[in-house]
Amino acid sequence: MLRNFAFILILSGFTLMAQAGGTFRIAHAMEYGGAENLNPYDPNRFSPTIYFLYSRLVRADSHDTPSPDLATHWSSNDSATIWRFKLRKGVTFHDGSAFDAADVAYSLTYLLDPKIDSPLISTLGIINNVEIIDQYTIDIHLKSAHADFPVLLMDYRACIIPHGIGQAIRSKGIGTGPFIISKLDPEGITELVANKDYFLGPPQLDAIEVIAIIDNNAQMQAFMSGQIDLVQRVNPRLEALFRGNDRFSVQKFATGDKNLIAFRTDVAPFDDHRVRKAIRIAIDREKFINTAIGHGGAVVACDHPVWPGDPYLWPGTCDQDQALARRLLAEAGYADGLEFDLYTSTLSANGVSMAEVYQEQLSEVGVKVNIILAPADGYYGDIWMNKSACVTYWGHRPADQYLNELYRSGGSWNDTYWNVPEYDALLDQARSELDFDKRRAVYWQAQEMLFEKGGSFMPFHYVNIRVMSSRVNDLEPIMEFAVPWYKVSKTP
Repeated sequence: MLRNFAFILILSGFTLMAQAGGTFRIAHAMEYGGAENLNPYDPNRFSPTIYFLYSRLVRADSHDTPSPDLATHWSSNDSATIWRFKLRKGVTFHDGSAFDAADVAYSLTYLLDPKIDSPLISTLGIINNVEIIDQYTIDIHLKSAHADFPVLLMDYRACIIPHGIGQAIRSKGIGTGPFIISKLDPEGITELVANKDYFLGPPQLDAIEVIAIIDNNAQMQAFMSGQIDLVQRVNPRLEALFRGNDRFSVQKFATGDKNLIAFRTDVAPFDDHRVRKAIRIAIDREKFINTAIGHGGAVVACDHPVWPGDPYLWPGTCDQDQALARRLLAEAGYADGLEFDLYTSTLSANGVSMAEVYQEQLSEVGVKVNIILAPADGYYGDIWMNKSACVTYWGHRPADQYLNELYRSGGSWNDTYWNVPEYDALLDQARSELDFDKRRAVYWQAQEMLFEKGGSFMPFHYVNIRVMSSRVNDLEPIMEFAVPWYKVSKTP
């Protein structure tokens, strides 16, 4: 029997738009050094551009729960091993072709191709096959039960692309989303125009420009001078500059966003779990937040990625314990001190201050941290996952996705190289447990294991302070990948 889940810039020369909707301009940091492309499954996917081009089967609503997108209804069998999705009718791709079940089956198969090396494999690799029931119905067969499977499909990269398009998607960007690619230039200005045939209604904006501005400070300068319309994750110390100013609108909301320090657990000295725990519990996290981020800019996290709004959040605590940190270091052979290099950049607003405060606090337990400032351009290609310790950034995700994508053995974005079969087994057990309380208890075990032996120093979750031009209207205070962009407008 089926259990039913029914849900009845500086430089722009782009002057096509004269209507009231206007052109919305946003920056991107060129994190992959210009290698960004429009394949949503690719490790070098071009965010935020893909948010505007594509639709998913299921999208996150304002409460971070699954809601209809290209699928209108879904249900599972009693064992949660087969999930049936009813698809929206009358939808067309940007090239005019009709959307149907064949496109879904192709997309979900293509994204799991090992040749693409998609980070999605670590979460959606649970899919065994996709069965087309009729033109607008599919069954997704899983390798094992997953009671929360629709949550995985909320991933901003789990987009639906046209059947058979292959690697051409990298440049063509053909989706069913509210905007259509007009010009692709990751190192300059990428231009998109409104999709007047968008299935939820024509967008209020005429166009969007995504402008390469690498440095966070440069992005803020561009915003202040009116060259872009929005900045994300503003330092709380700057919030007062915008409050009460008619030129600006400020939003503030809790998120699962975070900067963290990733330690490669396959490289000495971080291959010793005692070292990893010592250099995490030595930190006073409240003081860390107030000094590195600013008061009210974040909430404490305990070295696991599950954010405070998630029902699976582990209730454990992580108080500073310098005495235990010293003892663990001594047991690991570093009684006389430890020294290592820590890479960071100006790519994130707090990347440098975070490294400096971490350096200062660790010095109290005899650990010397050498901060190396790397170029922001290409940081995620040259530094991240290559150096043994680096400051990095992860955006908002639900618990299952976070715990799998960041830490499951062999995952392409497992930036700590954490490889623990017992941990993987806990994730598999949680997914297959149909009782919520029992499932939550298993997820708690996984998070506690990360706190005790994991490779991430993850001291906080950001409170996102988003500042935008007061001319921007109807942009909901939620994560940008969940925003219904077709509703956003801009006053002339």
